[in-house]
Amino acid sequence: MWFGTTISMRTCLRTGFLLTTGHLALSHACAHAADTTHKTRAAAHQTRREAARTAAPSAKVNVGTAQVGKHKSADHPATVSAEGLESVTVSATRRTTDVQHTPMAIDAITGKTLQQMYARSISDFATQIPGLSIQDQGPGQKRFAIRNLTAAGEPQVGLYLDEIPIVGFTGENTDAGSAQPDVKLWDMQRIEVLKGPQGTLYGSGSEGGTIRMISERPNLEKFGGKVDTAVSTMSTGGFSNTQNGAINIPIIKDKLAVRITAYRDSNAGWINEYYLKQNGTNWVHNAGGRLNIRYKPMENWTIDFIGYRQNTNTGNLFNLNPSFAKVGGTKWIAANFVKQPMTDQFQAYNLISRTDMKWATLTAIASWQERKMEVSHDTSFNYTKDCSSGEFWNCYPIGNFQNLLANGGINSVYDRQRVSAWTAEVRLSAPHSSKLQWTGGVFYQMRKNMFNLHYGAVDPSGYFYVGDGGYAPTTSYARANWDNTQQIAEFGEITYPITKKLKITGGVRVFQVERSISTLSIMPFQDYTAVPTWYPKMSDKEHSATGKFLLSYDITPHAMMYAQAAEGYRIGGPNLPVGFTVQQAPPYSPDTVWDYELGWKTSWLHNKITFNGAFYRMDWSNIQQQGTDPTGAFSYIVNAGSATATGFEAEVNARPIRALQLGFGTNYADAHLVGKQPIEPLAVNQTHAGDSLPYVPRWTLNGNATYSFNLLGHNGFLRGDVSYQSGRSTAFNSNSPDYYYLGGWFLANVNAGMDFGHFHAQLFASNILNRQTRISGHVNSVMPVYYNSSPPATVGLDVSAAF
Repeated sequence: MWFGTTISMRTCLRTGFLLTTGHLALSHACAHAADTTHKTRAAAHQTRREAARTAAPSAKVNVGTAQVGKHKSADHPATVSAEGLESVTVSATRRTTDVQHTPMAIDAITGKTLQQMYARSISDFATQIPGLSIQDQGPGQKRFAIRNLTAAGEPQVGLYLDEIPIVGFTGENTDAGSAQPDVKLWDMQRIEVLKGPQGTLYGSGSEGGTIRMISERPNLEKFGGKVDTAVSTMSTGGFSNTQNGAINIPIIKDKLAVRITAYRDSNAGWINEYYLKQNGTNWVHNAGGRLNIRYKPMENWTIDFIGYRQNTNTGNLFNLNPSFAKVGGTKWIAANFVKQPMTDQFQAYNLISRTDMKWATLTAIASWQERKMEVSHDTSFNYTKDCSSGEFWNCYPIGNFQNLLANGGINSVYDRQRVSAWTAEVRLSAPHSSKLQWTGGVFYQMRKNMFNLHYGAVDPSGYFYVGDGGYAPTTSYARANWDNTQQIAEFGEITYPITKKLKITGGVRVFQVERSISTLSIMPFQDYTAVPTWYPKMSDKEHSATGKFLLSYDITPHAMMYAQAAEGYRIGGPNLPVGFTVQQAPPYSPDTVWDYELGWKTSWLHNKITFNGAFYRMDWSNIQQQGTDPTGAFSYIVNAGSATATGFEAEVNARPIRALQLGFGTNYADAHLVGKQPIEPLAVNQTHAGDSLPYVPRWTLNGNATYSFNLLGHNGFLRGDVSYQSGRSTAFNSNSPDYYYLGGWFLANVNAGMDFGHFHAQLFASNILNRQTRISGHVNSVMPVYYNSSPPATVGLDVSAAF
């Protein structure tokens, strides 16, 4: 191994835990020694660095997908020159760098831009990131894809909240990437979207890329805060309201400060239910907050503690049934037979220690997270008659449905899930002044999943009632699963300047994974006298390595090119039992992606224009994909064949005049299967070389324009955002009963705001054309087509005050 044997790795890891949780004693000692020995020389180096940064040309970017100025720190990420584009500093490479001088594809959005877009979740800004798409089935039900890599199983896009790698539910079929949480983007410093595999520095689950959400840090000097409230309404009726607040309190000037944020949302529903005869059922209530504590015991040592809590409740799932639009009198309609409420509770705590020594920066991180979800699913169509003619309202007359509901003849699945994870990471990085740039470290994570399923009849109101003991009196089948996963990894990257302009980077990550699954049969199907029994325990181990190789060349101080080969991976593991009886599906192996990329970064006319882009080919092997048993009723994870994604992306940002900023981006990716594909138990599910990957668009395009003005001494702005994504299918080939083509869509938003001293008012209008976006969906022969959409046209007013 690159960093030594397994024994030495575990020794390093234990040292890391001491750094992170044992009062950070080693950080303090190292910092004190460096401070005492090198105080004078460090000050001189700092002076020279500041002088060099001041003299260096700044590379800046635009409002929509801002690029980065290397002279800024990560805690002060954005500045705007008099004539050029916005400057944003990111830490995507685990060091603060300038995107225009960093050889990788990164998009960054500042907190200011999030406000101007009125972005409150990832879905609100994702359409302005070329190549990023989402299967969005409502709050807490998202799967992200970058550059068109998507499949069932573990996530393919890493999701980070500060330094917390968010883990997913494995659920009933180990599909951990399908239910990523929605953390509200209030009082955020910036968002970073890293494109392409990030296996070296970010590990498993970052095959397609990584999304990093970075919160605002406490100010050690100034007391202040802000309050915010908004009201809005949609074209379907109903009013929504939100209240937010943040306060920054310095406790010991320059040493200790606290930043507290809180928020509450009450969002009206916009989907009507045909069978249940109710309107606006998919309402959302959301409440949460964040506690940030920053302690700076020494000039070069900073400790941050960040705690998150958020509770989300929804009245129903966000599925639309287009075949019922005519009989229901609206396109915002669903045909569910049961109520499908959801509760989602999330909490996470993050401790970050950063020590800047003369020879390196030492970062030690510990985090714990927990998420609990309870949700009901309508399974009524799955076990009844075939309505492939398409006229489901005739196949299921509403009168017959009402009789079945009253007599307990409608069934539902109730899921209770819990996931928790401990994570620790210790890494060392070279100082900015070093000719040789490097980062190395160790990583550990323990993830624990619990999944509890009950199947049975709903009550006459359409609810699956669960009592205090967690059981429903109508249960006819129940099972529980426990999935424990442990990961240990060593990683490192090193960049060597061959010449002043030519640099070479190499990286590797060595990892080990242990995983076990236990299953308890609480009640076999309709066997009410059976005693709960344990299924045979399943376990699996794996160890491997991923690599990275990169060459970059600075053509001029304002133009560079890079060529990269980088690998990403997803862990494998055992499958859960399949079906109503004890059927043990075989374990599945890790899958890997190699990305071959040629990219460029350029700025023109004193940074009034930037033009960045890349050509890429991604080779995906041993794909984790959803398979079924011979009946087609039950699914599990299998390793399929291979696929490629070949494409390009380009982004242009411009500031032609001081008051106007423009942005345009596009991504094209042809992602399809290649080579021989494994034999499926059902012929209709068989895949073939050339089949396009489902749920991803070939084209994504976006544009934005922001005009700043001064009216009677008050600063204001007007911003417009447009986006387009081409159509996508719900299955690999058209012969599958799960195949449906979701057409392309266009989305337009408009925002306008003005400052009045310490007050700010903003009008926002989203989906102004009232289009259905069809971002995900599903179909089979015994249920009507459903798809998911962005909300209908929404207009509102947001008012905030800073103090």
